[in-house]
Amino acid sequence: MNDTSQEVRRIRLRLIDLIKSLLISKPDAERFSRWRGTFSALAKEQISPLLDKAVRELNVQLSEKKLEQIQDEYYSLFIDPFGENQLNLQASHYFDGRNYGETLISIRSFLADAQISKDTSVSDPEDTLPIMFDMLATLIEMEKEGTNTDTMQQTLVIQYLIPLLEKIDPVVEKNPSADFYSSGIAFMIGYLDLEKGLSG
Repeated sequence: MNDTSQEVRRIRLRLIDLIKSLLISKPDAERFSRWRGTFSALAKEQISPLLDKAVRELNVQLSEKKLEQIQDEYYSLFIDPFGENQLNLQASHYFDGRNYGETLISIRSFLADAQISKDTSVSDPEDTLPIMFDMLATLIEMEKEGTNTDTMQQTLVIQYLIPLLEKIDPVVEKNPSADFYSSGIAFMIGYLDLEKGLSG
C-alpha cells in the first residue's frame, strides 16, 4: 500500500464523517463551529464542479445563519413528529413505497455478504441514509486490513446511496425552510459522484 492510497483513504473517511455529522443529531455549538471551519477551508479548494458548488453554498449559509436557525431546520426535517416537512431517510420508503420493504431485505443481504453487522445500539434500519454512509466507511476501513472491498463499495454507492439521494434531493429542495440541508444533500451527491471513481 503506497502513501498516496493511504492519504486518499484518510480523506474519504474524513469526508464521510463530515457527511454523517450533518445527519446524526441536532447540531450543537461545537459542531456548528467545526462545520464553519471545515467548509471555509474546503471552499478554498477545487475538487469537482458539483462538490465545489455545494461547498460554497454551505460555506455562505454557515457564515450567515445562526446555530438556532439550523437547529430549527434539523428539528423540522428529522424530529418533529407532527410537522409536514419531516424527511424520511429510509431507502425502502422511496423504492418500495413503504418502510421496511424489499430494499431493506436487499441491503441486509448485501451486509451479510460483506460480513458487516450493524451496531446493536442503533435502532434505525440498515437502509437508512446515515447507516449506509457508515457501511461505506466500514468497507473503506476494511481496505486498511488488506481486504479488497472495491466491488462492494461501488455496489453500495451506485445501487443504493446515489439513487436514494436522488430521491431525497427534490423533496428537500422544494422545502422553503430547508435551504441548509438542501445544500447538505447536494454536498453528499457531489461527494458520491467522486466516490464512483475513488473506491479501492
